[in-house]
Amino acid sequence: MPTPDDDPSSPAGAAWPRGSATPERALALGLAVALVILRSAVFVFSDAVFDSDQAIVGLMTKHLAEGRAIPVLYYGLDYLLGIEAWLAAPLFWFFGASVMALKLPLLGINVALAVLLIVLMERELGLRPLIGLLVAMPFVLAPPGTTNYFLEANGGQSEPLLVALLLWVTRRRPLTFGMVLAFGYLHRVFAAYALAALVLVELLDRSLLTVTGIQRKLKAAVGFTAVWQLVAMVRLQAGTAWGPATSDAYPGMGEPGVKAMTLDIGVVLERFCFNAATVPQALADFAGPFLSSMFGGHRESLVGLSIPSAGTQGVDGLWLLFGGTLLVALGRVVWGMTHGGLRPWQPRLQFATYLLLTGAISSAAYVVSQCGRISPATMRYTLLTVLGVVGLLAYFAAVERRRLLRVATLGVVAVWAVAALWGHVQLLTEFLRNPPVNNRQVLADYLVANDIKYGYADYWDVYSTVFFANEQVLLASTSVAFIQEYEWVVQNHRDEAVWILREPCDGGTRVTEAHYVCPPRP
Repeated sequence: MPTPDDDPSSPAGAAWPRGSATPERALALGLAVALVILRSAVFVFSDAVFDSDQAIVGLMTKHLAEGRAIPVLYYGLDYLLGIEAWLAAPLFWFFGASVMALKLPLLGINVALAVLLIVLMERELGLRPLIGLLVAMPFVLAPPGTTNYFLEANGGQSEPLLVALLLWVTRRRPLTFGMVLAFGYLHRVFAAYALAALVLVELLDRSLLTVTGIQRKLKAAVGFTAVWQLVAMVRLQAGTAWGPATSDAYPGMGEPGVKAMTLDIGVVLERFCFNAATVPQALADFAGPFLSSMFGGHRESLVGLSIPSAGTQGVDGLWLLFGGTLLVALGRVVWGMTHGGLRPWQPRLQFATYLLLTGAISSAAYVVSQCGRISPATMRYTLLTVLGVVGLLAYFAAVERRRLLRVATLGVVAVWAVAALWGHVQLLTEFLRNPPVNNRQVLADYLVANDIKYGYADYWDVYSTVFFANEQVLLASTSVAFIQEYEWVVQNHRDEAVWILREPCDGGTRVTEAHYVCPPRP
């Protein structure tokens, strides 16, 4: 029987006739959902991996569910649309405030991403569903350190990936495309990388500057502007900038209205640090240790990746195998473009090209914008790199004609996936057998049990402790403050406000291994 390999016009690994792939599709999607839930479990169903950055979103959600505030943007910032708070607010309203309720919508986004990747790779590239699942493994089974970022309620870590896929899906529906882009860009500026990738694809296939292409972009601009103005109006008229009882024009927030929103290039430039002298070393660090951490390419302590675990992720030497395989795949893709007559802007390859370009633009922007400070601690700035790797593997799987090379390459991906799965199983087993306790939860329980209602603490202890205490305790920050109400209330009760310190104090009580509750100060 003829196979796709026998037809030079058919992508390698293509699906067989429609209908017969349905059982395989169901199996692939079921496995993807199960694997995403498994690798996400410790971050969604445990309170251990939760800090003040995420707690602010949790408090935004609580205030919204209670009708006390309308958090259009992340409290205290003039960027980061508060979508995560709005998604979780119904769960808070029904079930009360909790880390699990806050993160369940993020888990849903991760599941949707995995499903959409597989569906689009079958529809756009002709890849069989199980091949699509294997190609999507760098996201589906991202190692714990990377998965942690995908599940952080911290102003948009996984959402840019979903926006990138939605922009592709809606590219022929310009009004919807513009609206998705506006929400995505206001939520996190990284949506601009996906837009740039799509523009490049449309420039390559020469559709951008056609009459139809220009009409689409004008209609997209209308959708974009409508959403932009709506968000700006709500922010100006009803938005709550620094928590309950603070208006959008509260001093310190800057100029209200559209100009102060994220499109103001100054917001981006403030966080852009370029030093040409650091770029070569930054490239080396990115291609080596950084990507190895992102994909679990070496054995690494999870504690060093902000996960309270005695375990590790990754396998030493795996990055040499996996990274080398990616280089081979890239080489074959380039060879096909230069010698095989394949063009990345051909309709059947555009989706893979789009993913690859999105990841490449994200990676390049990260490398040149950090002044050489390449670290897993800032991985959240370039999570779209994962989509780039998926795009590279998808492109390779769609065009590679040499069966042995294709099997060997995808076999390495399978080996990598098994190693990643084993790491997640070990971490989940550890959390089930000996669940770690969040120090701020212990601290909150102590304060509530001892009827302590007010206090001062460092930023990293303030908001997570208040969240775990369900606002039965209010703390003011001794460093950076993001919720003004707490500062006002504690200031009015300063004579009874305790001090939470990281060092012993006279008359103090050690509550956790890191926290001392000290008496009020005169």
